[in-house]
Amino acid sequence: MDILVICIDKDDDLGVKAGVKSPVIGREACLEAAGKLGIADPEESDTNTIFGGIQAYDQMRAEGHNVELVCITGHRELGIKSDRAIASQLDDILLKYPTERAILVSDGAEDESVMPILQSRLKIESVKRVVVKQAQNLESTYYIIKQLINDPKVAKVVFIPIGLILLVYAATTWIDWPNATPVAIALLLGGYLLYRGLGIDILFDTFIFNLNRSFKESKLTFVTYLLSLVLTIMAFIMGAWGVATWQNDLPNVLSPGLLDYAAIFVSHSVLWFSAAFLAIIIGWIVDAYMDESDSLYRYLSTPFFLLAGGLLIWGSAQYIIHMANTLQAFESLGISIVLAVAVSFIGVQFANLIRQIMQYRTVEVIDF
Repeated sequence: MDILVICIDKDDDLGVKAGVKSPVIGREACLEAAGKLGIADPEESDTNTIFGGIQAYDQMRAEGHNVELVCITGHRELGIKSDRAIASQLDDILLKYPTERAILVSDGAEDESVMPILQSRLKIESVKRVVVKQAQNLESTYYIIKQLINDPKVAKVVFIPIGLILLVYAATTWIDWPNATPVAIALLLGGYLLYRGLGIDILFDTFIFNLNRSFKESKLTFVTYLLSLVLTIMAFIMGAWGVATWQNDLPNVLSPGLLDYAAIFVSHSVLWFSAAFLAIIIGWIVDAYMDESDSLYRYLSTPFFLLAGGLLIWGSAQYIIHMANTLQAFESLGISIVLAVAVSFIGVQFANLIRQIMQYRTVEVIDF
């Protein structure tokens, strides 16, 4: 076969709305699937994507190419699940129809985000984006708002922060704290922007995915993930409590600055954050040991490095808090550095010792 025409439906509208199992292979099968999806949801753009793939298929056949048409879907939960589903289906298709070239047909940038997955297996010679032409009356404000409301991906980005802002405004007004409204809204917007901008939402989605997988596979990490979540919440609580009672850390200061508040928060919360990450790593180590996985050796020194990093951050925060007392500031920082180096050294030696013991046992078994 010369070339493969691939239609991508990343959020599996074909399966969810039309009940068509992916992958769909062949012109007739894709035509039938497009018809089912069009009947199930006449406004679905993936229907036009499949028709665009059929058009590209017919053009390539007319030019004399040996070509095949396939439609691949991902998963309703976009992200890792969707990408893995597409990669798995593509690998199965290439076993049946080995080729090195492909044409990608999609309805937008979201579907085209799987390009690295395709390019790792095929040479993408062309990308055909199918854009639906809308009538003028469909471009009305009512239609746009209706479509946005019904789109869960847009709702997560737009409507959730707007809803939270309205709730904060209503709550502060109800408890008669009007002066707190601008501050609360600013904190909420700032936190949301950091949440999206720093990619914390991706980390959170990955955390939920791993939690769900460990539960289904009966792994110890299910418990350690939950413990990590509890410890993370405790870390924020302890940090906030430390800021609220800043007089305990700065008894001789009348008005702390922003740097002082940040240092107090870090000082009271960093070890809790370290414990949260440590719980996850311990779960990985136990599961790797139970599964006899080679990844066990990579995890052995990680708990020590986490503890060392937490000590260094704690010492730096203590240095900032006690800068007025130079001796006490350097003492806190120096002790944390010494302890961090010692803990890291112990971690490296421990990991090497375990690796040598396991290798020695393996050699003994082979000799026997």
